[in-house]
Amino acid sequence: MILYKTIALQYGRYLETGQPGNDFDPVGRMVSTMETRVQRQDILNDLATARIYLLDHRAANYLDSLRMDAQGTSMEDGQEARIQDYVRDVKFPQDLVWVEYDSRKLWEDRIARGLTTMSEEELRNWHQRGFLFDNRSPDTMTVRLFSALTDRSFWDSPLTLVLNKSPGGRPDFNDASWWPQKNVVSAHLELGPGDREQAVRDHLEVHKGHLSYEMVIGFMLFAALAARDDDLLSREAPSLSTAQAKAARKFGRTWVTETLRSHVTIRIGPAGERHLIERAARRQFEKAQVSDRTAPTEHWVAEHERRYASGKVVRVRTHKRGRPANRELPARVMGPRIES
Repeated sequence: MILYKTIALQYGRYLETGQPGNDFDPVGRMVSTMETRVQRQDILNDLATARIYLLDHRAANYLDSLRMDAQGTSMEDGQEARIQDYVRDVKFPQDLVWVEYDSRKLWEDRIARGLTTMSEEELRNWHQRGFLFDNRSPDTMTVRLFSALTDRSFWDSPLTLVLNKSPGGRPDFNDASWWPQKNVVSAHLELGPGDREQAVRDHLEVHKGHLSYEMVIGFMLFAALAARDDDLLSREAPSLSTAQAKAARKFGRTWVTETLRSHVTIRIGPAGERHLIERAARRQFEKAQVSDRTAPTEHWVAEHERRYASGKVVRVRTHKRGRPANRELPARVMGPRIES
């Protein structure tokens, strides 16, 4: 199921019944407080107002590729400053935005691009991931990350990234802070036996890393949509089918129809596909180039004598050795030297 639908349905049922239901919901079970009710009502209100963007995996891979072009590799100096300068001027279409994509597919694409390695077991831990960007305040921009565990369960956002804005109204990545969601952190502390504090600290650090790194895809989305028409294709669709909307109205679940109104699906366009195809061909070319340079290229070996420690002398006839050069690889041609 789409993650933002899962969140809306779980929070809506909790607010309607006061019970967490049968799904995985440690916060609703362990910290059923007024803070939890207020927090969930606020998120439902935000989702109802937000512009919802759902990326297919090719579009997410394309945006991640653009991010790497702007950011550079991890070996280059100043990569963080470079990406911050790029995304600081990106304009969001409205003040509340939700961006969601399949995180597992994205990591599979990253593995294919040679950026990382990951086992099948590790990949099973990745599911849908959604970011809620709130740009309503003139002084700050906040970002929250929600991660799905299965099609019917997810992790509540334990931290909110707060980016203070410069005088020009742009988010300043060098002036950021983290606000903990106390009820979510409390639930994590009660999830297992023994001293959970170190485990929770580790979890929060991992969450910070994922949020601060992955949220850039949201910025790249709106930069790409504003740049050209054929990089990405967008289409607005209702979030509920006719039958689902009718059933919600029948049982008086107004929070379903008010929250799950419509979303924008983002698919890769012709220019984006050409970009990914070109990048894949370039990687294959570079791989073949490295492979052919490490092996000896086919060449003639002149007749010569081979002498052994035992005193034996063998005459080796003229012969070829090595592999034929790949005709698809460019050859470096040297012109004549200019006599001074």
